[in-house]
Amino acid sequence: MVQDDEGQVLVFTYNYEAGENFDVVSQLETSTTVRILQTTEEETVPEISQPDEYTGHVVRYSVDDGPQAPSILLFTRDQSFSSGDSGQLGEDAQIFSTQLNLISTTLE
Repeated sequence: MVQDDEGQVLVFTYNYEAGENFDVVSQLETSTTVRILQTTEEETVPEISQPDEYTGHVVRYSVDDGPQAPSILLFTRDQSFSSGDSGQLGEDAQIFSTQLNLISTTLE
């Protein structure tokens, strides 16, 4: 899977599962990604001055033998993944934006 320029992806803190495998379900429309990466007042945050530089993806954690795993949002910068691609979230993460409740991590 391709990573952004800094090798980081963004996910919401409450969705992050260290080391979890996932499959890409689909890509979000640019306008949807921009809206999600802004405040409720539709303003940008200091960490993301150009939300249209990010691509949003719906991904689903992989589960062997069990119920359907939850779908989450994952954001990359200047890169996109195709439906059916897969990856693994990194074991370590750091807070990226407290206003948006986003963390950054690598892809393994």
